[in-house]
Amino acid sequence: MTKTIPSQSSSLDDWLCYLESVHPANIEMGLERVATVANNIGLLNTSSKIILIGGTNGKGTTARCLESLLLAQGYRVGTYASPHLIRYNERVRVNGAELDDQYHVDAFNLLEQGRGDTPLTYFEYGTLGALAIFKRLEVDYVLLEVGLGGRFDATNIVTPYASIITTIDLDHKEYLGDTRELVAYDKAGIFRASTPAIIGDLNIPHTMTDYGKEINANMVLSGSDFIFKEHAQSFSWQFKEHNLELPKPAIPCQNVATALTALSVLNLLPSDEVITQCLVNLVVEGRFQQLSAEPLVYTDVAHNPESARYLATKLASYKDKGFKIHALAAMLADKDKVGVLKEVSDVVDEWSFASLEGPRGDSAANLHQALLSIPNSYFKQGYNSVEAALDTILPNQPSNTLLIVFGSFFTVAGAIHYFKK
Repeated sequence: MTKTIPSQSSSLDDWLCYLESVHPANIEMGLERVATVANNIGLLNTSSKIILIGGTNGKGTTARCLESLLLAQGYRVGTYASPHLIRYNERVRVNGAELDDQYHVDAFNLLEQGRGDTPLTYFEYGTLGALAIFKRLEVDYVLLEVGLGGRFDATNIVTPYASIITTIDLDHKEYLGDTRELVAYDKAGIFRASTPAIIGDLNIPHTMTDYGKEINANMVLSGSDFIFKEHAQSFSWQFKEHNLELPKPAIPCQNVATALTALSVLNLLPSDEVITQCLVNLVVEGRFQQLSAEPLVYTDVAHNPESARYLATKLASYKDKGFKIHALAAMLADKDKVGVLKEVSDVVDEWSFASLEGPRGDSAANLHQALLSIPNSYFKQGYNSVEAALDTILPNQPSNTLLIVFGSFFTVAGAIHYFKK
């Protein structure tokens, strides 16, 4: 059956449905197809300087930090991130703001006319669409978040002005490998010869630095070239002549240190006053985001052991204030459930689980099964959905309890949507 191709006057929803239908494979690695289409319509010939951001966790927060610091200096900035929480438009920001649907429709229409017979995945359409928008709007800097891995990710068709690796941990094992060394090698694929490569991970696998040396990338390494230290209300960052004491931000200090180092390397670091102001105002959706004060509810996209470890530190600060922690988790089936639950189990007093819909969603029963392997964990109840869980939990939540809803972007989206009803 021939699928009806949307037009420039079609809605964004029509286009997104079409993109999902024409290439059912969610993830198909390789750069040849996407590079062919990009070259067909001249997307790679751009005056914008592109900063390519890879890593297991922290890409979104690092990009948001860079965006804030560049915008404060008057630059025009385009940011591409994935996945979105509520609506597709979240994936592309220009000067910190989402764009009207028509920009995306125009970009997809351009791609459809220029791709010929070349098939594209949903993510590849999105990546090329973002590049088309940034070129159209002539931004000074593009902050491009890698989707998965690095070496064969659609974003890696560009020639970066600099590359950043935030952190390295095990996720997407079926594509990237089951050791940090394999994951690191794949992510290092976004490095280029004689080009800055800033690495924020605190325990960098040798496979990443070996590859960087092999191609002669200008690597700047956390722990040796730049360092940061966290204190109760502040953190310090040192790199070359810089030695700053800064207010503790709402995002991981590690990612801020990486962002500051990248801007310093590129001679784009603003004044100390501007940095402080940006950090004080920095908020990223779905990253320990408060949804309600009474009852006290937070949500977080933590979905692998490393991000769960960071979430545990945030929860521990409330535990120290006398709060009990009730965790509502819902996850995708391909994630390391035991690893994630174990990282936060020491600070969680009681557990509830919810099932996630869709082909990749896992059931509350499977999460409960994973919890059984973790000693001294109290299971309260399982639910068919995040919404059903919140309907039951919130009316009965004591004032001395913090509810954390986490485990997936889908989980966070469900929680945010619930509180916006």
